[in-house]
Amino acid sequence: MANSAIIVAAGEGRRFGEAKQFYLFRKRALFLYALDAFEVNKNINTIIIVVPKERIVDIKVLIKKNNYKKVQAIVVGGKRRQDSVLNGLKAIRNSSGIVVIHDGVRPVVSQTIIEKGITLCRKYKAVICGIPIFETVKKINRGVVLQTVLRRNLYLIQTPQFFKHSLIENAYRRANLAIEYTDEAALLESLGIPVRCFLGDRYNIKITKKSDLKVLNCILP
Repeated sequence: MANSAIIVAAGEGRRFGEAKQFYLFRKRALFLYALDAFEVNKNINTIIIVVPKERIVDIKVLIKKNNYKKVQAIVVGGKRRQDSVLNGLKAIRNSSGIVVIHDGVRPVVSQTIIEKGITLCRKYKAVICGIPIFETVKKINRGVVLQTVLRRNLYLIQTPQFFKHSLIENAYRRANLAIEYTDEAALLESLGIPVRCFLGDRYNIKITKKSDLKVLNCILP
């Protein structure tokens, strides 16, 4: 049984001001830090990288130069995240195992999270990770507080997300893809497919703005 990882690195990075996944952090493209984690993981057999069309050639050169062994394909991203993930799924040759989907702008994913997610996915078929919200949450419109939202049972969801390949492939066939889903779990939820969640890692940050790089600099060794 072969497990695959899809690294989603096809975004435009509008809030960042450029395609943040390719931003040079300590002289390395940001997405490479995420890629490293899956390259060294013993339970990941192949990796698919999803990037913008204009980056395909450059990324192929970069992968070869850095001697990544597990990268099976580099494919073109779609207009939306779900389109990019679907393109990645189509590139997987062996569909017998688990698919791990990860944002290329989450460079601090730990081996512990990857291992736990794969282990739980073998049992539950669809597994995500997240961290509970401890701050007070309020719904606000045009600067005016409308209500305070009960934070009990609210989680901030991260990647990686873990799915049995046949399950997510079938979910993509059945789902209404005219709807935009913010993550793969939401697509499964729309079909009534149960998704399990385990405790994520507060250091597994998503780089959204350039100010996040200051935090990243403190986290990465």
